[in-house]
Amino acid sequence: MTATLADILTRAGAELIPYDTWEIVNTFGEPQAEYAAIRKASGLIDLPFRGVLELTGKDRHAFLNNLVSNEVYRKDAKQPPPAGTWRYAFLLNLGGRVVTDLNVLELDEKTWLEVDARLLSMLASFFDGYVFTEQVKITPLEQIHVMALHGPLANEVLGAETDTTVSAGECRSLSLLGQSIVAYRDDVCGEIGVGLMMSNDAAPTVWQHLVNRHGGGERQGGDPKRSLKPIGWAAFNACRIEAGRPLFGIDFELADPPRRGPKPSEEAVQKMRGVLPAETGLLDRAVSFTKGCYLGQEVVARMHARGAVARKLVGLRVEGGYLPIAGEPVLNADHQPIGAITSSTMSPLLSDAAIALALVKKPFFELGKEVVVPAEGAMRTAKVVELPFIRKETP
Repeated sequence: MTATLADILTRAGAELIPYDTWEIVNTFGEPQAEYAAIRKASGLIDLPFRGVLELTGKDRHAFLNNLVSNEVYRKDAKQPPPAGTWRYAFLLNLGGRVVTDLNVLELDEKTWLEVDARLLSMLASFFDGYVFTEQVKITPLEQIHVMALHGPLANEVLGAETDTTVSAGECRSLSLLGQSIVAYRDDVCGEIGVGLMMSNDAAPTVWQHLVNRHGGGERQGGDPKRSLKPIGWAAFNACRIEAGRPLFGIDFELADPPRRGPKPSEEAVQKMRGVLPAETGLLDRAVSFTKGCYLGQEVVARMHARGAVARKLVGLRVEGGYLPIAGEPVLNADHQPIGAITSSTMSPLLSDAAIALALVKKPFFELGKEVVVPAEGAMRTAKVVELPFIRKETP
């Protein structure tokens, strides 16, 4: 019987933790070494909670451009994005709040949306509801499995297997061990990051091969330099927080889903769950202000024109190295709540400083502002600092 990827991970000593309906690897027992792999070599992480929605048909680009926040089709020139490129975008509800983020990959005759796998059915149904006479077909690819390489040697590992590397903004369809994979470049951890998407059946073979060849050392016939190490969520999470990268579903929550029908009242908009694009810290990556109309665009444009936002995701550095826990409140000097911690970690590159991402109200997202957070049994002082916490140049 062929081993599943779950079998392989378990035999490798994976410590599993729940992530919604999945179990994910927290660590393989060496979190410090896994962190070092991301910063000095490359780390291979399994991402079973990511999924892919496929769009095909000649009208898919214009169709998608009318719904998401970034430009994925040039209306003036009637041009789709070049094949082999990708963009980050939001899908918003009518109140302009983030329903999900999407990595939009252009792959010749198809477009892939890499998204939170929990939303595949909802998104497929939603997009299908906007198809009228357009030639667009929307298909959830439930047979696709996602993993990723993170670290300065990530492209070196990919190149050794495929004779190809991926640059910033690129995505490619490749062959690895005779298996079709899609690779795209997203530097989530502040190092080179390469997402790898393949069939569920191919995932165990690809994972084991990469570990044996690039991480097994001479004993298993692999690279004695050990350019790769399997990593879990603990190391990945520490690195992406250091890199100041908020994650959907963790640092900003799911908003009420999009709906057709009358535009909601201002009162209804205020009651909607979720965050606005300007509050995520990802506005520049996810939103085009020149592309024209899309779902929720009026709210986004109005807020941008006013140059005002009521709350924002910021970086906090906690004095004394005391670590606050996600979900704990952020307080002002009078101990009144003005926000909440969304993610936190101890930063090895900052001499084990306690750092966190937090969503806080104006004016407490100004650099240098002092706030109070509960951490390790007492109230601690924290200061708003510039993101990312660690800034590195990637080739």
